[in-house]
Amino acid sequence: MWFWRVMDNCQIDVERDSVCMGDDINAPHSYKFSLPLSASIADVFSHLAGRHYFASVAGKNHSWEAIIDGQSLALFKGNNQVSEPSEYLSSMLSQFAVNGVLRVVFQYNSATT
Repeated sequence: MWFWRVMDNCQIDVERDSVCMGDDINAPHSYKFSLPLSASIADVFSHLAGRHYFASVAGKNHSWEAIIDGQSLALFKGNNQVSEPSEYLSSMLSQFAVNGVLRVVFQYNSATT
């Protein structure tokens, strides 16, 4: 019974870029949590927003790009904790997880000057 319960969950491993030297102090910015395999990509981002995972950056026009398996799946503009519209947000975790693990890298794109 326990084995099946574990297999219904997906471990999500996230890591984000640092935004400045001061932010490097806490690097790497790794975080792990679990959600049901039936949860959506949007559920991952909602969980992270609730934890204030993204560093707040002064200014605007910067972004966070969510990359899964080398593919950009979502974009967070500025200090928004909600992703821009994306066709992938409603996709189930099981579509992207490998052996029950989903790895998400958030790449920081600074504002152009």
